[in-house]
Amino acid sequence: MMKQIQALLYFFAVDSRRTVTIFCSILLLSITILSVLAVSVVDFMYITITLPAYIFMVIFGFRTIQESLPFAIKRGITRKSYHTAVGVFILLISLVMITFLLALQLLFHAVYQAANITNIQILRPISASTEMKSILYSLPLDFAFLLSFFAVGLLLGIVIYKFGFLGGAILGGIVLIGITITLASRERLVDLFTWMQDLALLPAFGLICAIAIVSFMISWVFIRTSSSQHTA
Repeated sequence: MMKQIQALLYFFAVDSRRTVTIFCSILLLSITILSVLAVSVVDFMYITITLPAYIFMVIFGFRTIQESLPFAIKRGITRKSYHTAVGVFILLISLVMITFLLALQLLFHAVYQAANITNIQILRPISASTEMKSILYSLPLDFAFLLSFFAVGLLLGIVIYKFGFLGGAILGGIVLIGITITLASRERLVDLFTWMQDLALLPAFGLICAIAIVSFMISWVFIRTSSSQHTA
């Protein structure tokens, strides 16, 4: 089992290297261009560095399950080994991404400070008394969000893998209807957002990680009965 997990992790690393490199390069270039525009064109601009990474992780999780699961099954790798390897990979790729995002935020923070640029505000999950504290305080939540979005993308990918886009759309619609009914009351929605904003760092981190864990565990239900063929 350990050799299968190691082989899969090597496959994930090689397969994802180009994709991650391209995304990081595009994000760096985009933030640079937006910063130049903010200085020369607009009076004030909000820039988010982490949100594109969250979206990327959803797509990356979806792509991972779609491309690697049939490859693993055809080569005789057990589904338990595959699921374990994916779990380890989620942690590793999230660490890589959070390291890059931290470096990127520190880089632009230093540039803005050195150039005395004050009309750019970088949005983060947590605000703090100073910008540097905000960067550091946001790290745990950024990491948790990266885990969760990858796990959600993975779950979406395996549902569509097993049941096709129609099945995935039906399941997604059921979930969306359930959420809509739950939050139909405006008071409930306001109370929910107020409760989330008032959460301390540790409970918020735990809540977001719990979403990642639940999504990952649910994905096992579908992975354990999957074949090497996609459902149309």
